[in-house]
Amino acid sequence: MRQLIVLLTFLFVTVTLQAGELEQAYQKEYAYLVAEKKALTQQLAELKLSQKKNLDKVIAEIDARQKVFLSRQNQTDQANRRIVEASRDVDFAENDSLLLDTTLIQAKESLSKMDITIDDTAAVGTRLSNALSSANETMLKDSQTSQSEEKYFTQDGKAISGKIIEIGRVARFGISQDAGGALVPAGNGKFRIWDGESHKTAQQLADNLYPETLTIFLFDSTEKGIEKQDAKTFGDDVDAAGMVGKIIIGLGVIGLLLIAVRVYVLSRAGSDVQTVSSQVNQAIDGGDIDKALKVCKENICAASKVIAATLRNLKRDRDHLEDIISETILNESSNIDKFGSAILVIAAISPLLGLLGTVTGMISTFDIITEFGTGDPKLLSSGISEALLTTKFGLVVAIPLLLAGNLLSSWGRKIKNNLEQTALHMINTHKV
Repeated sequence: MRQLIVLLTFLFVTVTLQAGELEQAYQKEYAYLVAEKKALTQQLAELKLSQKKNLDKVIAEIDARQKVFLSRQNQTDQANRRIVEASRDVDFAENDSLLLDTTLIQAKESLSKMDITIDDTAAVGTRLSNALSSANETMLKDSQTSQSEEKYFTQDGKAISGKIIEIGRVARFGISQDAGGALVPAGNGKFRIWDGESHKTAQQLADNLYPETLTIFLFDSTEKGIEKQDAKTFGDDVDAAGMVGKIIIGLGVIGLLLIAVRVYVLSRAGSDVQTVSSQVNQAIDGGDIDKALKVCKENICAASKVIAATLRNLKRDRDHLEDIISETILNESSNIDKFGSAILVIAAISPLLGLLGTVTGMISTFDIITEFGTGDPKLLSSGISEALLTTKFGLVVAIPLLLAGNLLSSWGRKIKNNLEQTALHMINTHKV
């Protein structure tokens, strides 16, 4: 027990001594940490101050460089604008130069036709000035009239001398004791009289009078002769359409004849239906069947034949009588429908023949192109005329025939309906 107490006392003393040493060590460590913290805090403050100074310096440098960049960008934009304006000026200058060259070329070509030349070796401004002055002189000359003594030709080709009144470069009149009038180019700078109706106008102009009606022929060139073209006739069109065109015209004539015949047949078949029916009803009401049949015999039409067949079979039963009437109407239908189908067939095939003529005309045109080329349009006119005229004739024939055929068909159906209605009326009225 005593030893335990001594041991506890010893431990207590030892722990007390160690606690004091620990406290002193802790205080020393705490003082060291406080000093380190103070030093670190001072270094952090100095570092923040240094960073702030560096940041301000960098920002200032960035602002300075940004100002330089914006200044140089403005200079670049101004330079680009000046380049665009310079390019536009160059384009305008090139266009003006091209337009000026084109104008000079056109002026040279136009003035060369009037035997006026422009020196190509002169400066551009000089050439332009000469061209404008020459054009001005030409227009001034063209706005005036002049007279001269020259030769010209009559309509029959006889050369005569006389006074020629020139109206600029677009019209001339010839006056002489033999013949006069408006002149037209005859080729190679020569002139001839166009017609005799303008002689009075030429004489009035020579006497410095103002005619009420100015008979004049205007032209733009004297190198190519002008011939009076005769008006085209129907025969010329038929000849130009070729064989196919003649066939179409022949079918059209046949179709017109068939229409005339069909109109005659229908007018006879449908004539006097009401008159015959009224006379027959009066005779039957009087009890005279023979008189009614005589009326039908005197009026030769489809209605009289149907009514006669009805009267002759009134005593038969109704079904048998209706069959007889239907048979009679069918017999008359062949006459009523005569040539109706033929007219419609002609109307249907005419455009097809026109298309055939178009194909053959184009084939002949391409054959001419293959052999002679396309240099002379007159060589191509025959094939093109055939191609177009056959189509024209096909439509001209088809349209009226189709219209007339359908109208006549409607007329025929109406006549057959009237026949059936008249026969049924007879049955309903007089059948006992």
